[in-house]
Amino acid sequence: LLQGHLAALSCSALGVMRGDAVEALQEVLGKLGSRELPALEKRLSWVPLCEPGEPCAVRKGARIGKLCSCPRGTVCNLFILKCS
Repeated sequence: LLQGHLAALSCSALGVMRGDAVEALQEVLGKLGSRELPALEKRLSWVPLCEPGEPCAVRKGARIGKLCSCPRGTVCNLFILKCS
């Protein structure tokens, strides 16, 4: 009798854990889909990696803002504002 209750309890707990896992996975996928940086990355001034040929900076007047970090072997060309 006790084993039957434990089996039923473990099955219901397993269903709850699966539901929690699904919610957590949906949250992670939602964060990956958004281009906005998490707060920690903003505070530490991290910038994402970009592909060669992709815009890596933006110019606003005399100032240049960095959008992403160029991969190894390439640099951000500040004339065309792309990794090359």
